[in-house]
Amino acid sequence: MTATAAAPAGRKTEWAALAGLFLIGLGILVILEARRTSAPPDLVEEILHKEPAKLSPFVDAFGEPVSLDSFRGKTVVLNLWAPWCVPCLQEMPSLDRLAARLPEDFAVVAVTKDPVGDSPSQKAFGKMGLKRLTLFLDPDGKLEPEIGARGFPTTLILGPDGAPLAYREGAAEWDSDAMVARLEALAGRSKPVQ
Repeated sequence: MTATAAAPAGRKTEWAALAGLFLIGLGILVILEARRTSAPPDLVEEILHKEPAKLSPFVDAFGEPVSLDSFRGKTVVLNLWAPWCVPCLQEMPSLDRLAARLPEDFAVVAVTKDPVGDSPSQKAFGKMGLKRLTLFLDPDGKLEPEIGARGFPTTLILGPDGAPLAYREGAAEWDSDAMVARLEALAGRSKPVQ
C-alpha cells in the first residue's frame, strides 16, 4: 500500500519539476529575445573591411533564381524575415518606406524561408500592401546559417562589392532619418566596386 501511495506523489513531484524547468527555460528565452530586440532603433553593428560575402542564391515569387550578384554595384539591405514573426511583420512597412527613401544605388531585399507558391509569406506580403518590396524566397533556408542569423528578423547590409558592412538582429525603424543617414554613411565608407 505504501508503494502505490508513493507512486502518484512521485509523479506529481516529477511533473512539478518539469513544469519548473519549462518556466525557467521560457523565462530565459524571453530575456534573450528582449535583449536581442531592445537595441536602439538605428543601431547596426559595423563589420567593415571584410571580403565579399559568398551567399547562396534565392528565388523570386515565381521560382526564378536570383543571385546577390544581380545587385552588384548597389548597397544592399538584405533582410531575413518570417511570416510568423511579429517583429518582422511590424518592420516590413518600414523597410518598404526605406526602399522609397533611398537613392537608386541601394536595394532593399527581403527574403523569407518559404516555398514558392501560395505560402504564408505571400499572403502576409499581400495583406501588408507593400509598394516597393519584392517577395524573395529561400525555400532551402541556406541564407540563415550563411549570414549567421540566430533569429528573425536579421539584416545584413552589403556594400556595392558584396562585402558585409553591418549587421542587425531584431526589428528596426528602417525609414527613420537616423537610420537612413547611417546607411548612407556606411555606403560612403564601403570599398568601391572593382
